[in-house]
Formats: sequence, structure tokens, C-alpha cells
Amino acid sequence: MPSRCETSKPRANAQMFALRQPPPSRLELAGRAYELARVFKHDFLAATCLYRCRQEGADLPEVVVKFHRRQDFWGLPLDWAGRALCDHEQAIYRRLAGLEGVPRWVSRIDDVTYAIQYIPALPLDHLDAPPPGFFDRLRALLGAVHARGVGYGDANKRSNILVGRDGQAFLVDYQLAIGRRDDLPWPWRTICAALVRYIAAKDLYHLYKHKRRLCPQEMTAQELSRRRGGRHWLHRKLTKPYRAVRRWFLRDRFRKGMLVSPTQGLEDHHQPEKATWRG
Repeated sequence: MPSRCETSKPRANAQMFALRQPPPSRLELAGRAYELARVFKHDFLAATCLYRCRQEGADLPEVVVKFHRRQDFWGLPLDWAGRALCDHEQAIYRRLAGLEGVPRWVSRIDDVTYAIQYIPALPLDHLDAPPPGFFDRLRALLGAVHARGVGYGDANKRSNILVGRDGQAFLVDYQLAIGRRDDLPWPWRTICAALVRYIAAKDLYHLYKHKRRLCPQEMTAQELSRRRGGRHWLHRKLTKPYRAVRRWFLRDRFRKGMLVSPTQGLEDHHQPEKATWRG
């Protein structure tokens, strides 16, 4: 007969993750079969995975497939959010099509899933310092993204900035990106444009923050003179308590064995962001 301790042991709850179970081991793209190789990241909103084609002659031997959330959260339907995020990212990728440093869009797989080109590169948070001149190339890439009327919005995460083998800069994960909407009526058109400009300014702030920490010897006098604006100070003050509570909650669930990713066995690599609550 099981003891009281055994019967009261908490169960892992997959509702904190986008997928209730591991992604499909195989899927078909452009008439070719692709096999699941690894999971890069799996959080509340999406699971981002690497798939490989074992057949010769494939245009793209490897692709990244992003599965947005479909399952409910405590009975609250969230499949609509998965569809909306997938539509949003597809629109951003189309807007940035052809830019060097932005992964190429491959295809929509279903209403909450899409595939993009795989970039053989390392996330910035896996390196002590990138190659010389990397941040100048990243600055040029961000400038090209902004010129298309898009604020990236996620440059604070080093895991979203990739360093190519030749030192080229790449940006991935456009979930938080915002595009200018000139088709909207006034005043929403003006408000959207102002928001894009604000996010673009924050993109540059985070760029120079990373550069100051990783390559301080490459900072110019003008870059060193940059200061946080009042809105950025307010943003940090408002969001810092939220981040602290979120990390405490995740750390507590993880230590109690209630926060186990359905794809844990496929996440066999260093993920500094998860270390903040796994430690």
C-alpha cells in the first residue's frame, strides 16, 4: 500500500509549456520527410525545434519548426493566441524577406506551426565574446530591419542574437516584433508608428548594452555617452517586480518537480535563460 508521502507527491504539470507532449518525430515539407533532431526552446507560448531531412538533394537539409501554443491553460482556451502569434510572425518574416541576417521563411505547416531556414550559428549567450566587429554588423542588421518599418523588440535576450561562423549577425524569434501599419486610420496609424520608433530605440539600447559588457574595448565615445531615457527607467521599475515573482514561481515549481518540460529529453544543450530558475 503506498505511503501518505507517495500518494501526495506533486505531479508535473505540462500546462506551463506550449505542448502537452513532444512534437511529432517526423513531418513532411515540400514532399520530403524531416525528422526531429532537437528542441532549442520550449516555453509557455511555443516550442522551437530542429528537423533534419535524411534524403539527398533537399534544398534545405535542416529547418527550424516553431509550434505555437494550442493547448488550454487551466481550462482557458489559448489556441486563438497560437494562431494569432503564428499569423503575426509570418507577416513579419514576409516584411523582412530578402534581408541578410534574417532566416528565410519556408512554409506554414498548420494554423499554429511554421518552418524557417536553419542558421548554423551560436547564440550570443553561449560566447564569452563575439568576433571583432560583430556588433557593427549587428547594428547594420538592426538598421535594415528598422528601415523596413519593424521594431525587433527582443534584442535584450542574447539567445535571440546568433553569431555565424564568419562572424555574421543574425536575428531570430520575431514574436515580439512590431511592424508599422500605414493602412490603419488615424490616430492608430500614428500611435503604431510611434511605438515602432520606441521599440527601435530600445533595440539599439540593448545592442550597446551587450557591446559594453562583451566588447568594451570596441565602444566608441559616442556609444559610451548613451544614457537610459526616462521611459526606459520607468519600464525597468515596473517590470522588475514581475520578473522577480515569475522566476520565484518557476524556481519553486521546478524544485517541487511540478515543472518538467514534455521535451526535456530533447533539450540536451546549455540554456542560460532557464538557468535563472533551474539553479
